[in-house]
Amino acid sequence: MLEYEKKIMISENEYRDIIDMICKKITVSTQSNYYFDTTDNLMNKRGITFRIRSKDGKYIATIKNHNCDNVDCSIEENISERTEFDPKSFDAFGLQYKGVLLTERIVIFKDLNCEMVLDRNVYLGHVDFELEVEYSNGNEAKAMLLLNSIAETLVVMEKLDNVNSFLKRINANEYKSRRFFARLEGKSEC
Repeated sequence: MLEYEKKIMISENEYRDIIDMICKKITVSTQSNYYFDTTDNLMNKRGITFRIRSKDGKYIATIKNHNCDNVDCSIEENISERTEFDPKSFDAFGLQYKGVLLTERIVIFKDLNCEMVLDRNVYLGHVDFELEVEYSNGNEAKAMLLLNSIAETLVVMEKLDNVNSFLKRINANEYKSRRFFARLEGKSEC
């Protein structure tokens, strides 16, 4: 399955400002990503993520390849789905469990073609925040419109200097698993 998404790393203050601007009752859902890799984390270095995602009482083992021609695109393949965590899901690949990243997610907007979410991620003693739009193929303009509307509102609220500085951050940082592994390996770019 092809997955298209645009992400912007945001500060904790921007995270709270966006929550304030939603002006509606928010619902926070949680999901946990349990990451697996070789002893030397070679799969992560090659842009391939092996994870088990726990969400809504299901544990879905997935391989996600971030090596697409389009920076917004990745390829996901679900390997198995279970009702309990099974760390042996990737034994056939010779992978080891590396740790977990917990995401608290707030859905801001959702229709058939786009979903905009606000994420608070906790992993390896670190917390970061991101605004993400997942969209179906052919709906990149709509995804950009959603991000632009958030930026414009933050400017009107005087929480952001200008729209362009915000939009320049789209996909400027690494994806969740890459940030997790950077922190695991003690690299400063996380």
